Formats: sequence, structure tokens, C-alpha cells
Amino acid sequence: MRTPKFLVPALLFLVAGAATISAAQAPVPLEDFNVTNGKIEKAAGNRLTVSTKEMRAVLKDRTPQNVTMKFIYLGPTSEVSRLGSGAIRSQFGIKLRELDQCNLVYVMWRFTPDQKIVVSIKRNPGQSTHEQCLDHGYINIKSRVKAPVPLVETGQSHTLNASMNGTNLDVKVDGRTVWHGDLGPEALQLDGPVGLRSDNAHVVFDYYVGR
Repeated sequence: MRTPKFLVPALLFLVAGAATISAAQAPVPLEDFNVTNGKIEKAAGNRLTVSTKEMRAVLKDRTPQNVTMKFIYLGPTSEVSRLGSGAIRSQFGIKLRELDQCNLVYVMWRFTPDQKIVVSIKRNPGQSTHEQCLDHGYINIKSRVKAPVPLVETGQSHTLNASMNGTNLDVKVDGRTVWHGDLGPEALQLDGPVGLRSDNAHVVFDYYVGR
């Protein structure tokens, strides 16, 4: 389901304290994404939108491992995707160093059943497709920083930034660091472009990468 064109500009006025985008970052157009699951569509105001129950995408070209997503959460999708356990999770986030679908770093903002930032390394040596690794190989990494994330409500705008420097990862929400830690040497074995992922989340967004 497409977002009505008149709705997006109106929603933008609900932004409260959203962080500005760095001048060192540039927006990514739709044609620069390789969408491997679900669909990304164009929205009003040169923005992008996702309304499919699942979406996985990666950039076609390499960029610095520094991504900012400015998004408006429009609520859950009309169709529902379940985890292998049968649980339902609504989330939107960034992929880093994607070697393939089985080996990468995830920075996910979970909206339901609880709201938090979760950083994971998905590692499945010798496997490269979702059919091979499914939901296996996830290792959640603990943060050195304890900071709450703002409550995400329908119609609100937020920014999510993830930046890697060596094995160190810094995650900012609305311009404030909420997660910081060391992913360890295993993360450097994953060498690939950045991307994004959504599950059961209808969002309108802009995706920015380092120049």
C-alpha cells in the first residue's frame, strides 16, 4: 500500500528535535539499491517507502561504513511476517559490512514487542543464502553505553545513524549516542557494502551514506 502523497508532508510537521544530516553524507536514490526481499518504492518529496512485511536491500557499490536513516514510522504493515520461532517483531535498521545474506552486521531499531537498539553479528561461514542459514548465526553484542531510546509512535520522525571505525561501532538516535562498543576482530572478516532491513514496519525514509 502506497502512502498518500498528501500525508507525507503533513507528517513531517510532527518532527520533534530530529537530528540534521551531516554535510559529509549524500542521499541514496532507489536505483542504487539491490533489493533482495520485499520492495522499496518512491514516495512524495523524493523520499522512499517500505510497506511490505519484509524488506532486505544492499547498496550496489561500496561506501564508507557510515549510514544515517531519517524515517517516519507509519505503523505495522498490513501483512505479517513471523520469525522462525513464530514470534512477531516490528523493526527497521541498518546493515553494515554485508559479505552476503548470512554474514553481516545488523543495527536494528526494534519497535515491538519492546523498543530498543539491538546490534548483532550474523556469522555463518561457508553459507551465503537465506535458504542456507535462515535465522541462524546471530550473536548480540553488548554496548559499553547505557542510554534509553525515545518511544517511537506513529507519525513521528527520527534519525538512526551507525558508523564503524575499525571494529568500533557508534550508534546515534536523533543525534545522541545510544550504543557504543567493540564488535571484535570477527567483524573485520566481513567485507561488503551497507544496506537496510525492515520487518513488519511501514516507514517513509531517506538513506544517507558517507561520500
